[in-house]
Amino acid sequence: MQVKYTDIDYKVFTDAARFVTLGESPYKRATYRYTPLLAFLLTPNIYIHVSFGKFVFVLSDIIVGVLIYKILCLRGLESQKAAKHSALWLLNPIVASISTRGNSESLIGAMVLLTLYWVLVKKFILASILYGISVHFKIYPIIYSLPLLVLLDDEDYRGLRRKGKEKEYDKNSWRYWQDKIMRFITPTRIKFTLISGGIFFILHGIMYYLGSIMGLIPFLPQIGIVSALGIVFGKDIFFACFIQTFAFVTYNKVCTSQYFMWYICLFPLIIQSTKINFKYKGFFMLLAWVGSQAFWLYQAYQVEFLGENTFLRIWMASVTFFIVNVWILTELVKNHNYKKCFELGTVKRVWDVLNNVEESSFKGNNLGNFHSY
Repeated sequence: MQVKYTDIDYKVFTDAARFVTLGESPYKRATYRYTPLLAFLLTPNIYIHVSFGKFVFVLSDIIVGVLIYKILCLRGLESQKAAKHSALWLLNPIVASISTRGNSESLIGAMVLLTLYWVLVKKFILASILYGISVHFKIYPIIYSLPLLVLLDDEDYRGLRRKGKEKEYDKNSWRYWQDKIMRFITPTRIKFTLISGGIFFILHGIMYYLGSIMGLIPFLPQIGIVSALGIVFGKDIFFACFIQTFAFVTYNKVCTSQYFMWYICLFPLIIQSTKINFKYKGFFMLLAWVGSQAFWLYQAYQVEFLGENTFLRIWMASVTFFIVNVWILTELVKNHNYKKCFELGTVKRVWDVLNNVEESSFKGNNLGNFHSY
């Protein structure tokens, strides 16, 4: 085939792993811009079989599916519905093709979801360590630091009520905001920041150097929107992470199909909380997303593999795809039912109420039918 099934990145990973087995730096392989840990992880590509890494990535897919199921059940969704939502990831052809082609995005997805799961079950130290590692592997999960810090307050997350009555201040006064800031700085938040941040810097070794001011300007809308979404929806951590990732990818200067994996793995966790009707509006949104993406990819294929001058059409396709994604982003935010994850230190089983209502409604209808009979 003109377009090879195995992704070029996988060949880069394997070459970097080969340099590691020879006791050399993985960065001797041109275009290898990933953590050395990935090259060490894939050294069995050299010693055992060249497809070993693909099995690691597929295993990560399965782990993501299991974590989706566990998180949904923990939040009160019945087992059968949770399995169906998990299947949206596990049986997704996009997910399957990207992982089997040799892309490592599902590995990051597994780290992110396991971090969130450990936060949910109060394995705080493990969550902090894994979060630092995930940011080291790929920088984008750092956007989740804001909603995580919002989530980790003493009252909701740890179940500790504040002692004494809070003093009332005018909202426009400095004392009001000073008091609010001081209450935000809790031991839990400090500990999470120190552990995860320390892990990141230990693994990374060096700070990234900032580019020129002009180079940073295009990032401002992205940083602003992602930060605002993280703060506003922080207590509803799964929607916060999903919508942050969706916005991050939409507003990023560079976009490839594997980036969609970053938010597809979180999508099954927020379906139950949306008011969007998937039979009609949801289907149209999916059709718009797939159609605009296909238009975009086709233009890129023509210029990259056929050598045709399609740069104007690529620009038009990019604008179309961007507009579609912004529209979807807006609809998802507008139609989301905000649900806090914790209340007084306990995971809120937000969907137990829905299941009980459905069960009561069913029993009521049967009772009415019995009386009629």
